[in-house]
Parts: sequence; C-alpha cells; structure tokens
Amino acid sequence: MTGQEPVFNKYLVDTNIVIYILNGVEEVVGLAEKFEDDNIEVYFSTIVEAELFSFHELTQEERIKIRDILNLGEIVDVDSEVALKAADLRSLSRKTYQRKLKLPDAIVAATAILCSAVLVTRNIEDFYHLLNHGLRIWNPFNQQQE
Repeated sequence: MTGQEPVFNKYLVDTNIVIYILNGVEEVVGLAEKFEDDNIEVYFSTIVEAELFSFHELTQEERIKIRDILNLGEIVDVDSEVALKAADLRSLSRKTYQRKLKLPDAIVAATAILCSAVLVTRNIEDFYHLLNHGLRIWNPFNQQQE
C-alpha cells in the first residue's frame, strides 16, 4: 500500500521519529501538529518512552519537550499480550527470514499490530519483513506508506 499521505487514523510512533521532531527535522516537524487532530489516535510503546528518557545528558527542558510529545498520544504498556506477540515476531523473523529482530523492535512492532496502528518509523529495514504479518509501516521521509 503506497500513497502520499497515510489514510489511517491510528499511528504508533517509533523513537527515531520523536527524536527527529525534537530536532526540528523538516520532514517530520509537522507530525506533532497532525497528531493533535482529534480524529487521529497516537500511540507510543513504553519501550519508546524508555529509549527517549535513557539518554544520560538530557536537560530538564529536553525532558519536558519529550513528555509534551508523548502526551499527544497514549503510552501502551508491555503486557503479556504484547510480550507474547513480540516473541512470536522474533521467532518468525529468525525461522522464516533468517533475521534477528531485536527485542525492543519486536515489542514496538507487536504494539503497533495489536493497536491496529501504522508504525511511523524511518527504520523501514528493521521491520519490512513483517509487512505480510499484520504490520503496516509509514516512513514520513519518503512520503509513502507500506
């Protein structure tokens, strides 16, 4: 599935996209505004939250900006359902595609699938093999949706 603008109204935002928004990268700076739309549901995995806040040199101002972005959506906890789906994706990746899917990426993908949300990420290559397994991906840098 391709197109200039995503036609879905549910998005799970990956860590790299939040970092690009924070850095004012032109291709994604408008996403924060788009995510404020009441007709759009935005999700973040607790893994994304952990990754964003784990940088040891974050200033208080940066922490506030990160929290402001995360407040645009719902943070989805890693519960048993997410954990088991992530485990299935990791197993599938290894067995079917001979790929090692990192646990954080598997959790993010599982969360997107279980929320019926499009995963917004620039790291398409990490997830592309999961397109036939319920994952939908959008890379705002190429303006196409997979």
